[in-house]
Amino acid sequence: MKVIKNILTVIIVLTSISLSAQELKHVDKSIISVNDLPEYVVITSENTKLLGGINITIDSKKSDYQNILEELETLLQNRKKLKIRNQTDLLNALSKLGFEYVDAYNATAGTLGVGGGDDIDIFGSEAKYRINMVFRKKTSFRN
Repeated sequence: MKVIKNILTVIIVLTSISLSAQELKHVDKSIISVNDLPEYVVITSENTKLLGGINITIDSKKSDYQNILEELETLLQNRKKLKIRNQTDLLNALSKLGFEYVDAYNATAGTLGVGGGDDIDIFGSEAKYRINMVFRKKTSFRN
């Protein structure tokens, strides 16, 4: 009986580890083609320390590439796909998709984080830290 319990415990642990491990194999199986994406992509990442990880947004409103940029955002954020949790993984995922990092700059911090105001930090900083990362298609994928 103890042997069966031990075997079940090992199976459960191994399954949970394999499910939570982030793999970029989804990039290869994605319906997103680098040829369909614009030459430059600006991705905003915002720390969400309270929940862990980062929130990723791609501004695609009224863009000619709106649909494909929304698909890219979903690919990067979706729990069943890449579920990017930090900027290192974001850089590596975009590289595998056919992009190279160009530059980064601070986005405006117009949103408030969890804080008490008047320089009193309760759970973190008063403003969420947001950064825009600029990516460009690798030379071999450019028109």
